[in-house]
Amino acid sequence: MAELEVHVIAPDHRLWRGSAMSVTAPAANGYVGILPKHEPMLASLKPGTVKVVPTTGETLQLEVEGGVLSVDQDVVMILVEAGQSMMAVK
Repeated sequence: MAELEVHVIAPDHRLWRGSAMSVTAPAANGYVGILPKHEPMLASLKPGTVKVVPTTGETLQLEVEGGVLSVDQDVVMILVEAGQSMMAVK
């Protein structure tokens, strides 16, 4: 089964790193959904909710004020502003 390697990083620390089935994020032109084998992309993030569905465990949510998302070869990098924290949701 294909999966994503996801890194969620703030300027001062790593918020989360792991394997995921999907990521949804508020890109500047609307929400974007990322699944394995997604084409490479780079997008700026607007305020909203990033959702990460890990391969194990509960869905993670992060409220962001902005940032950058990149996808390349099933690696998703999400760079967010300082002061953000992730929370698990059911």
